[in-house]
Amino acid sequence: MTREQQAKFTAQCKEFVLGMSRLELRIAKLDDGLTKDEQRSAFKEIFEWLGTTTEIPPNSYTREWARELLAAVGAMAQYGKYEGSADGYIV
Repeated sequence: MTREQQAKFTAQCKEFVLGMSRLELRIAKLDDGLTKDEQRSAFKEIFEWLGTTTEIPPNSYTREWARELLAAVGAMAQYGKYEGSADGYIV
């Protein structure tokens, strides 16, 4: 890997982490603007898009990572009181 390739890779990793941080912070404030039903509906829409998008190859790790991460970060939006695994949200 060249230095330029390494710098691009590092930048992508940083972008990913910062994006997840922004998502996590936004999800923490969902109760301020959306009811639990609206939150569930939004996550359902996201997971449906994730399952049908052609932007992400169907058999890629990206799709599975997204499902896992969104489920873990969004669990608080799905339950009135979250305790346990996010497995139930990975459809």
